[in-house]
Amino acid sequence: MATNDELGLFSKRTRRDREEVSESKRRDLLAVSLASILPEVMPAPSTVGMKDVESLAERTFALEEWDRRSGGVSTRHLAFGELRSAVDLTKSSMGPRVRDRLCGQIANLADLAAWSVFDAGQSAPARRTFGLGIKAAREAGDEGLLCHVATGLARQEIAERKPKDAVALADMAMGNVPLSALAMIAAVKAQAYAVQGDEAEVMRQISLAESIYGRVTDLHSEPRWMWYFTPHKLNGETGHALYLLATVKGSPVSDLVSRLRRAVDSQTSNRARSKAIDTAQLATVLYRQGVHDEAEHYARTATDLSTVVRSARLDAALAEMRRAQA
Repeated sequence: MATNDELGLFSKRTRRDREEVSESKRRDLLAVSLASILPEVMPAPSTVGMKDVESLAERTFALEEWDRRSGGVSTRHLAFGELRSAVDLTKSSMGPRVRDRLCGQIANLADLAAWSVFDAGQSAPARRTFGLGIKAAREAGDEGLLCHVATGLARQEIAERKPKDAVALADMAMGNVPLSALAMIAAVKAQAYAVQGDEAEVMRQISLAESIYGRVTDLHSEPRWMWYFTPHKLNGETGHALYLLATVKGSPVSDLVSRLRRAVDSQTSNRARSKAIDTAQLATVLYRQGVHDEAEHYARTATDLSTVVRSARLDAALAEMRRAQA
């Protein structure tokens, strides 16, 4: 029951206040209404076949694309709903090949759900979900997906300034994985060493990442979970390593601006979150270097992108950019 103070506060609201219901609020109200009439989870089928698992894989791929365009705040609930449904499928009858494939897709989906919730600023559920993904990948016997999930958790450890744990996870990710994944692992390790301020090792890992990636002839001939790791993503990952190193050192780092420029200028709208974060970091560096005109250009781009991307990580990058601007 509302208190007198609460009733008094409500009575002071203007008609305009009551009428100004945002689009996001309307979507939230719709979600609550749907939740009240739909079952929380559809009953699992009695048997599961390979077509069911492939359907799950397609939905996961579509959600990954949406997550990269819109950010984890927008996608985390759907990702967790799909993950819950996928885990329920393990109760159904299926052959061993189907089960292995299903566990692999659960690992892939857990990686997406964990990353989206971490991107939304929620560390603890992200860590638990990454753990589920690692367990599922091991049950599937899929070293590639284990690499995918382990490097995702490593990125969380880097963001939370736990570089030794990140390096251990990156080492665990090594195995029978494609060249693009080996390049990704090196880029992640570069970021971990950057947090430690180990410039020599950062540069060595960046060089290794670029050397390995140069041997990738066709990215789409590699596993689908690595298709996101395009050349501009490599520039973004290695640029982020240099950005972290510059932050730790408190001084400029060679090649940082040019690398971030390449990442930003080649990014597409399908990767709006990465583009926005990279752009905000580039603007931050330029402000700190006193290159204000160019910094303003990139700051406007990052701010414009933030209107379509909902991400706590982007919010943090924009806050850092504004501090540098001020």
